[in-house]
Amino acid sequence: MKKILFVLSQYRVCERILPIIPVLSDKYVLDCLLVYEMSVKHRWPGDDDPRKYFYDSYSRDFNKIFDGTDPSFSDYDLILTDDNRVSSKTNLEKIYRQKKGTMLSCFHGPVEKYNNIKFFQNGYKRIYDKTLVLGRKDCLTDYCLPIGIPSNDGLKDRKIHPNHILVIVNFVGNIKSVIGFKPFPITFDDRLVSELDLERLQKKLDVPIIIKLKSRAGEGNKQVTRNQSYIESIMPNVNYSIVIDANNDELICNSKLVISCPGTFALKSIQLGIPTVLIEGSNEDGHFPLFKGFVPPAKRSIKQKIEEMMKSGKDDNFINEVIEGGNDFTSTEKMIEVIEDCL
Repeated sequence: MKKILFVLSQYRVCERILPIIPVLSDKYVLDCLLVYEMSVKHRWPGDDDPRKYFYDSYSRDFNKIFDGTDPSFSDYDLILTDDNRVSSKTNLEKIYRQKKGTMLSCFHGPVEKYNNIKFFQNGYKRIYDKTLVLGRKDCLTDYCLPIGIPSNDGLKDRKIHPNHILVIVNFVGNIKSVIGFKPFPITFDDRLVSELDLERLQKKLDVPIIIKLKSRAGEGNKQVTRNQSYIESIMPNVNYSIVIDANNDELICNSKLVISCPGTFALKSIQLGIPTVLIEGSNEDGHFPLFKGFVPPAKRSIKQKIEEMMKSGKDDNFINEVIEGGNDFTSTEKMIEVIEDCL
């Protein structure tokens, strides 16, 4: 049997491709190398370590799991990495120099910073032979292959319960005091909270609000309490709760409305046709301006866009253009076809 090595570095990135593991394990010998934030050496900065789910769900599918020691990279017919960035944190260059089979690297995120010709050229024949991208719109070179998001395929079998308003946050408004700069013009601060008009929105939709925060290694070990305290200081008199590390599929499928930064997480609700608005300026735009729920951070515009999205259906055109296998939830099948064509 042919051998495949998975190189996994960040849970938030690798979780997108995890569903292909059991399928491939029936036909190939799989090993896994855990590096950077997936290694046991990394202290998880959030409130619930999702690596436990990885071990519980997928460890049985691997012949060997390496953490702290390297396998012989030349032993594998194919090496698949969860990230296509050149970085000393993952040291994929070392793996590429020692490998003999094909090496594939998956997209880091759906924004222009990681999906442009210069970026792809920087990693080509340095950390990958081919890079796996979100959709055909990102196939800017002949070594880009579209795979969609396999982890979203399972959403098609879940029931939708419109129980809350979900607000997905990229950076909290205190970020400049933490890391020394403001990554994007719009953060979740008192100004954006005012523009969202959450009191009026909750009164209209009559459901609680859930604020979903990210846990980041770069924000230190006290980020949970620090960010929760900040949120509490800017929220109006509404019924809300804060979650950090949670079951993302459950959060999405229980949403009546999703308000989000542009990003991979929001593609879940977009694929399901749950009313979704994306706040311009809270992340890089990528292809998200093509989505009919993309809106500037202004109260009147947000109000109008929410009303529009509550009435309209799924944005099939956006999904077809941007997410391979996104409309019919066949990204797992698409990705496996790509891998087997490269073996």
